Amino acid sequence: MLRDRRIAVIGGGVIGLSVATRLLEHRAAVTVYSPQPLDRLTSFVAAAYWAPYWVGEYNRSLASTTLIELQRLAAEPSAGIAEFPFEEWLTEAGAKELAGELDTAYWWRHLGGIDFAWEPLTESKSFAWKGQTWEFEQRVRFKSVVARMPDYLGWLESRLRRSTQVQFNEAWVDSLADITPEFDHVVNCTGWGAKTLVKDDADTDAMRLLAGHVVIVDAPEIDTAVSLHRSPFRDAPVYIVPRHGSRHDVLCGGTAIEVTVPLDPREPLTFRRDELCDDVIERVSQVLPSMRGRTQLSCGVGLRPVRRSVRIERDAQQSKLVHCYGHGGSGLTLSWGSADRVIEILAE
Repeated sequence: MLRDRRIAVIGGGVIGLSVATRLLEHRAAVTVYSPQPLDRLTSFVAAAYWAPYWVGEYNRSLASTTLIELQRLAAEPSAGIAEFPFEEWLTEAGAKELAGELDTAYWWRHLGGIDFAWEPLTESKSFAWKGQTWEFEQRVRFKSVVARMPDYLGWLESRLRRSTQVQFNEAWVDSLADITPEFDHVVNCTGWGAKTLVKDDADTDAMRLLAGHVVIVDAPEIDTAVSLHRSPFRDAPVYIVPRHGSRHDVLCGGTAIEVTVPLDPREPLTFRRDELCDDVIERVSQVLPSMRGRTQLSCGVGLRPVRRSVRIERDAQQSKLVHCYGHGGSGLTLSWGSADRVIEILAE
């Protein structure tokens, strides 16, 4: 039903490229508005492992559909996707917290390939920071899919650029209303940029932008991801995520700091980058002492656009316009399910 329809996708991050790929599969004529190079995108610095994280309300099918697709893509040699074991270490307070929300936090624990377990640690571990020490005696274990985003985004974009049905436009879109008349449909995948582009929507105006700082280090022997994000780490998480692709490296994070200062999406994002990237490495080294002194390959900061709910719907005022943004820290996790939902809306 979408064959030869002229459809614009605004945004070239993981959501926009996933939507554009699905549109291409449905034979649409696609124009992707992506004015920034890949390494300037929030998606580029994302930890990018499959697990619903820092996200508002969402349809669970978006995540489960995406998991199946990412598991399939893990067999693609050049996609930059691999499966790894994960461990979440729990303090006594964290274990009590999880017990009260297991069915909501880990509703996905029974999905295929996850292999979820909650068990004692084989040996106790501790974390010391700024005069306090926390002890860990339990862990959650599961398997998940990790995308090395420089590779994965490049792989998605290159597939699109090879098609005569797809054009890339490097122009900035300052008004969705101005661009809508040129196309049969427009899909707004602007992520945190929607906060300024869709000012008339109350939930978008209230959308929180949580900064996540990451450092990429050379540690190819690390083969298990570790995360701390429950009490007392809910607002100051630590995660260590191995990645395979064109390079085997490790992404270390993180922070979850609400950004309230004005930001210009046209400018590089540098919010407290140097200060907090140093902090990230120090905290990661407290978790895995073997990470201390490793060669740092790069550091960066991205923004999680946390809306009250993920917005995937047709605009009430402009029927040609479909919104697909507000995925919080779960852009990769919800990407293919979101793209499929956009296709359903456009075909209605």
